Amino acid sequence: MVQFRRIGAVVMAWYLAFWSQIFGYPSESYAAAVATYMKDERLREALPIVWDKPLSKSYTRLLMKTFYPEWKRSEFKAVAKLWGKESAWNPKAKNPTSSAFGIPQLLNLPEDTPAPLQIERGLAYIQHRYGKPSVAWNHWRKNKWY
Repeated sequence: MVQFRRIGAVVMAWYLAFWSQIFGYPSESYAAAVATYMKDERLREALPIVWDKPLSKSYTRLLMKTFYPEWKRSEFKAVAKLWGKESAWNPKAKNPTSSAFGIPQLLNLPEDTPAPLQIERGLAYIQHRYGKPSVAWNHWRKNKWY
């Protein structure tokens, strides 16, 4: 039964990936499938996913809806702008003048941290330090860091 579910998850992930390529932006269903995929090490090794900007944004939106329901749509727009300026949503982005790394450009983040974990830690940092993304974005606009 577990093997059947695993095969079903892989088929669904590929189906959603196919349609996301046609429409140009991953759906929230795709992000949910990716979240499930990330928990299974054997699937990750067999079917690697490229964490591009649309997928990272979709995953961020899903995490925000799930773990930060009080953050409205405008808060996602603030995160999108903030991380667009910080790293252009590149999970391998390095700051040449500090130890900041990854999509959220967190200090001392290990370079082998996978993109989903970067996003999770970035949202947790914003919530802890600023309360919500719009406050972090306003701070970034004034100081060019957050």
